[in-house]
Amino acid sequence: MAPNDILKNLLSGKLPENIRSAIARGIAPLSPEDACRAQVFLAGDPVREIAASAKKTLSNLDEEEVIVQLRCKDCDPAVLEYFGITSGSDAVLQAIIANPSTPGSLIESLSLTLHPQMLAAVLDNRVRILEHPSILNNVKLNPQATPDIQRLVQEIETEFFGDKKREYTIEQPLQEKPAGSNIPDLELEIPPEDLSLEGLPLDDETRNAVFGERLAALSFRDKIRYALFGTREIRALMIRDTNKEISRMVLRSPKITEAEIESFSAMRGVGDEILREIGNSKEFTKSYNVVHNLVRNPKTPPAISQRLIFRLRTQHLSMLARDRSVPDAVRFNATRTLNQRSKQGSR
Repeated sequence: MAPNDILKNLLSGKLPENIRSAIARGIAPLSPEDACRAQVFLAGDPVREIAASAKKTLSNLDEEEVIVQLRCKDCDPAVLEYFGITSGSDAVLQAIIANPSTPGSLIESLSLTLHPQMLAAVLDNRVRILEHPSILNNVKLNPQATPDIQRLVQEIETEFFGDKKREYTIEQPLQEKPAGSNIPDLELEIPPEDLSLEGLPLDDETRNAVFGERLAALSFRDKIRYALFGTREIRALMIRDTNKEISRMVLRSPKITEAEIESFSAMRGVGDEILREIGNSKEFTKSYNVVHNLVRNPKTPPAISQRLIFRLRTQHLSMLARDRSVPDAVRFNATRTLNQRSKQGSR
């Protein structure tokens, strides 16, 4: 089997236990990058021995080789997340912070415990902060944040978010409708705490079309404002926005409900980054329905499905193992998990 096929088949759940074991121990013919990605994947393997071997192999990797991988812009997010959570090395964490591909949710979590030099590096990335404003709040909560760091946070808040609103509301006024536009007038000046779109057609199809046109006419900052403070109907549209920075802001809305997260986790029209972020959130995945929806959603990244599938009830696992609408890997893992439970129950 060619090395490329090994990784592909592993991620799709098609490799037998003996080959997975060899990969976990680092003796499979894979490039360092593919081997690392495979071992991170196997760290969540249902066979405890394989998972333990993968974690041991990862812990024994040469730090310099790991850093080279973590600096690559195409480094797999799961690899960045694994070392961000498990490594205490400053050099490793610096590489993760410097990589623009690092998930913002990981930086949010790290910002609570990083030392001042690392916090300064986090605050250097203004684009990431705009995408994930909770980073600023977590930096302020970090007991290691020095007065200089706190002052820098205040400067960023003033520069990007205004200094008169609580939290991270975008203060800049909404722009006027473009000249010559035939889009119906939108109540752009209503306060952010009461954002709404009135006067829309009652017919669902026409309503959604007009809704989409009105939102598409907004500037980037205005879209963020609506994603954060708009109505439930607005969030349902903006979670599908092709700009992932906008769709991610929906998940940070202070008005979002558990029912909405359940709905988003089942959507096939959202980006995989949204599903990854939901799956990586301890708060969102407290809901069994969210977990169930993510595992059943074919758009969910394999690493997320692999980690969550073991939380499903046996009844749902049985249905999943026979469900032809889900990826082969999901059915394979569901069957494997069922067999594991059956063996454990017979002991």
